[in-house]
Amino acid sequence: MMHQSINKKRIYFYLIILLFSSTSFNFTSVSKYNDLNLIKSIDIRGLSYKEEDHVRDKLNIFKDINIFFIKGEKIKNVLNIFNFLDNFSIQKVFPSKLIVYTNKTKFLGISIIDGKKYYIGSNGKLTLASQVAEEKNLPIVFGNFSVNEFLNLQKILTKENIDLDKINKYFYYKSKRWDLVDDKGLILMLPYNNIEASLKIYKNLVENDITRSVKIVDLRIPNNLILTNE
Repeated sequence: MMHQSINKKRIYFYLIILLFSSTSFNFTSVSKYNDLNLIKSIDIRGLSYKEEDHVRDKLNIFKDINIFFIKGEKIKNVLNIFNFLDNFSIQKVFPSKLIVYTNKTKFLGISIIDGKKYYIGSNGKLTLASQVAEEKNLPIVFGNFSVNEFLNLQKILTKENIDLDKINKYFYYKSKRWDLVDDKGLILMLPYNNIEASLKIYKNLVENDITRSVKIVDLRIPNNLILTNE
């Protein structure tokens, strides 16, 4: 009887050792599995090196977080702070990689606000020039305008087949009207209302070569055309 009792104790002892060994193995396996799925790299595509650096600097907060636990909305909230992004998509590459595909907005002009240079995007947002690759041959836009007002003007100009590439400067006034300066220095003064009709008159002048010796085309007053040679 004594011998049988000792054998049972040995069996229990071995079972306990086996249980702890198995539990230790499982903990180790889970730990290794978790480490395997931590985000280690973030690829950003569609941007310049300078723009990539700005975006990656913000996205690095997601490094060493389990890829299964990261919600796309949190990543989108970070990307939405970059005004130069028109749209983007996020791909999880298991086990430990994120790929961000981006499309940059088209820049339409330059504006100086409080001493800082901004690019005006077709997405209706202003982007600090220091955040993106340098843009060349963009027109300068002066005045206290809203981006939507500028975009609306460009839509009208495009609709009337005005070549935007030939406009060097835009001036916006408190009266909510615009002056345009082309690449030859010609000043086109537009009215507040009925811009389309004024542009048709301007185009007719250009097509008939009347603007060759003209410095200012003043169309501010309805049904009036003033040409200045000085």
